[in-house]
Amino acid sequence: MLLQEPSDHLATRKESAARPAFYRMTDVVRITALSRATVYRRIADGKFPPPVHLGGRACGWSPETLQAWIDDPQGYAAPRAQAQCSVGR
Repeated sequence: MLLQEPSDHLATRKESAARPAFYRMTDVVRITALSRATVYRRIADGKFPPPVHLGGRACGWSPETLQAWIDDPQGYAAPRAQAQCSVGR
């Protein structure tokens, strides 16, 4: 599954313009079909990409890191030295 599959050159430009720089939790839940609790649990276990701190209380996931998890959810291992955003409930 890909976040977006372009069908032609014109669609590629339109989709890349509409693609967000970061996905928020509601988007991640919708895209992955995981609950918020499961996302947080997998982040804590190193089995899901950690969010990036965007400022204030905002956190998000880049499309590239989310796609890496989508491509291989069972084999994904989060980088050890990344604790960029506190994952509070």
